[in-house]
Amino acid sequence: MQISRLPDVAPESGPQPLNGNGPDPTVLKDARMGWRGDQIVLEENPWGYGKRLRFVAEAIATEYRDRSPDSVRVLDVGCGNGSLLAIPLARAGLDVTGVDLHRPSIERARRTADAMPNAHFIAGAVTDLTGPPFDVVILSEVLEHVFDPEVLLRASLAHLKPGGIVVITVPNGYGEFEIDSWIFRTLHLRVAVDFLKRVLRTGSAASVAGSEPDIAATDNEDCPHVQFFRRRRLQQMFRECSLALVRESAGSFVCGPLVCHALGRSHRFIEWNARVADRLPLAFASSWHFVLRLATEPSF
Repeated sequence: MQISRLPDVAPESGPQPLNGNGPDPTVLKDARMGWRGDQIVLEENPWGYGKRLRFVAEAIATEYRDRSPDSVRVLDVGCGNGSLLAIPLARAGLDVTGVDLHRPSIERARRTADAMPNAHFIAGAVTDLTGPPFDVVILSEVLEHVFDPEVLLRASLAHLKPGGIVVITVPNGYGEFEIDSWIFRTLHLRVAVDFLKRVLRTGSAASVAGSEPDIAATDNEDCPHVQFFRRRRLQQMFRECSLALVRESAGSFVCGPLVCHALGRSHRFIEWNARVADRLPLAFASSWHFVLRLATEPSF
């Protein structure tokens, strides 16, 4: 099995972001016509959410290139409110099930999905799921939030169809994001930032870039990082779960709160931030993306 690292950046030009509440008709094609992951577009931001979505979509499209999107069943574990991954994938025609313990996030996901027949959101634990297995299991920005990530990973793999793929994204536990976040918390800079926002809102510059918050991936504000991964530890966990690496890629380069408050509204910076991470060693990225598959039949 060949292992490759993808230069995961947006094309210079391409389709517009998906809008509307149903599957996008330009993506739902006959299997013989094929479909491409780069047809699923999300506006980029400093955290690389658009880049992450493209990585996930292209991994699915590559693996199931001979199938129509509506035949591919996807499980998004720890989906949050679905706005940045599960719902865009469903709008592309994939059959997506999102599960999360945080009920308010799931309720918002259901409202946002607006009764799309191929988007299903469940408030509960992945261990409570029943039904047939999935072609794709996603754990995106979730393993760092749990005290025993290997237990969650094994429980999620129990729902993977034989021959299916696993997509995992996780922050670099010792990258710029975590260091920047630690400085931001330690120096209590949130107070200063909130004060500046209030000043901007009450002044003539109320519409200055940065005064409007970005869409969050979850409505759960009380869910800190409790794991700080190195790639070596992740690789060991993958081996212990009988997972073989198929593909890996970098997320964004820098995306901590200090950087984002200073530069996060600059489109030039956002584009550079996504591209430069692909030209540096993976150790310098703020997050990592992995595609894996089961190397042997696990014993869960």
